[in-house]
Order: sequence, then structure tokens, then C-alpha cells
Amino acid sequence: MSVLATLVQWKNTLLGKLWRKFDPVFARYPVDVFFPQGVFFDGEVESASLIRVEGEVRGSIRCPVVVFAATSKATVEVASRCLYIEGYCRGVFRSDMLYLAPSGHVEGEIHTETLYIEDGARMRGRICVGGHGETHAAWEALTS
Repeated sequence: MSVLATLVQWKNTLLGKLWRKFDPVFARYPVDVFFPQGVFFDGEVESASLIRVEGEVRGSIRCPVVVFAATSKATVEVASRCLYIEGYCRGVFRSDMLYLAPSGHVEGEIHTETLYIEDGARMRGRICVGGHGETHAAWEALTS
């Protein structure tokens, strides 16, 4: 098996494991708050479910699952269990699991237990993986 074939197989195995983690999360939390493309929001958002951003957001977001679509632009502070980024995000991110898609671009500070970065994604800033309970403490503060 060639080196390239081995790498592709490894990537597919990782993606399979990762999506097995994401699927139950997305199934459990339906979209509660939606910011469509063309909408600008400045403020604080807190939800017990999923927040999906396709427009522009500035402020803070606290919820179990946040999805920043490819068209999103955000300058935010996020506390979540699961953070999925396809668009442009700038700020401070505390999440148990962070997935950065190929179209994703993040600038700022990331605190996470699990980080997955797809080929093509861009990231600039400070990264702390395995924050020794820091993300869990942020989540506990959110849910208490």
C-alpha cells in the first residue's frame, strides 16, 4: 500500500470516528436559534439546544452545539460542548469538541478537549488542547 493510500485510509478512519461522535450530538439537539445569511446580530445568545449561524454575529454564545456555516462571519466568545466551524470566526472558543472544516478560518484563542482540523482549514492564535477541565468548567457554568 502506498503512503498516500495509507494516509487516505487513516483520514477516513478518523473521520468515521469523529462523525460517530458528532451524529448523536446533532440528533440530540435540534436547531433552536438560527441566524440566516444576510442577518447581523450583536449581543448575547444562550440556548439549551443548537445554534446555527449563516450570517454575521458579534458578542457571546453559550449553548451545547454551535454550527458556523461557510457564509458566517463571527467575532464571538463561545462556550459549548460541540463547535463546528465552516466559516470565519474570531474570538475566544471553549468547547469540548471543535471541528474545523476545510473552508473554516479561526483567529483567536481555542480551549478544547478534542480538536479536528481538516486539510485546507486556517487557524491563527493560541490553542490549548486538553485544558485540564477548563472546558468542562465552562460547560458546568453554562448549565448551572
